[in-house]
Amino acid sequence: MRTWLVLVFVFIQSGHLCIADEGPAKTDDDKQSKRRLELMQSTIDGMKVSSSDIQSEASLKFVKTPLLRYNDPTRQVGGGGLLDAGVWRLGETGRPTALATLEIYGTLESKTILSYEFVTLVPLRLTINAPRGPTWNPARTDLKMAPLADALKPADSPKARLVQMRQICRRFAVRETMPNGDKVECRLLTQPIDRYADEKSGITDGAIFAFANGTNPEVALLLEASSEQWLFGALRLSSAALLGELDGETFYEAPSSFTQTSSAPYIGVALPIKLEE
Repeated sequence: MRTWLVLVFVFIQSGHLCIADEGPAKTDDDKQSKRRLELMQSTIDGMKVSSSDIQSEASLKFVKTPLLRYNDPTRQVGGGGLLDAGVWRLGETGRPTALATLEIYGTLESKTILSYEFVTLVPLRLTINAPRGPTWNPARTDLKMAPLADALKPADSPKARLVQMRQICRRFAVRETMPNGDKVECRLLTQPIDRYADEKSGITDGAIFAFANGTNPEVALLLEASSEQWLFGALRLSSAALLGELDGETFYEAPSSFTQTSSAPYIGVALPIKLEE
């Protein structure tokens, strides 16, 4: 995520329902890790969410526990490393209304950057105001769900469906093109970062899998089962150029997105903060 931070760091230095198996290796002591999580959680808790199109209060509430927490000290951005990060879901039930990612970076200048990323999963108007960060008001989503060809009928039990989902994921591949032109084969995180159902919407079972560059999730792959078939769709979790393939054929393509408006279905914003020692 947050490939666009390269540009932000240059600017700043001159004058940015389970914890997945791939969680961060501990590079700091537990006290520092706890403080960073508290900072991220308080930031999420302070966000004000509203919508003229969404009436369900549950759809406009953040789930307290991050879907995924990770770090990547080897990921150097502007000379600094990714200290800590988390992905939260907006919406307490069913397919998430949106996903929010927070990333904490250190820099060579001993500064700290808090990076915000938002992506919507619904074609409805929505506003998120982060008191210490951006205001985001998308009116559409880039998510397009489509039937998955050549797939077995969804199994009867959640356990068996998860086995099917993991088998289906092997048919997908994701590549990311970095700002310097380097291409990276993203790896599939074996544990889905979210699992949900919504009988009213015909979703018997759903899951979000992440394709990552190192530990950084770059693309979200949604798999959803109805009573008769599987649906799939993808969303960007990075401002870099992305390419998704299904059985060797392109099914998803997203150009680099380093300049975004507050109404875009995906935005990323980075701001300097003070991180307590």
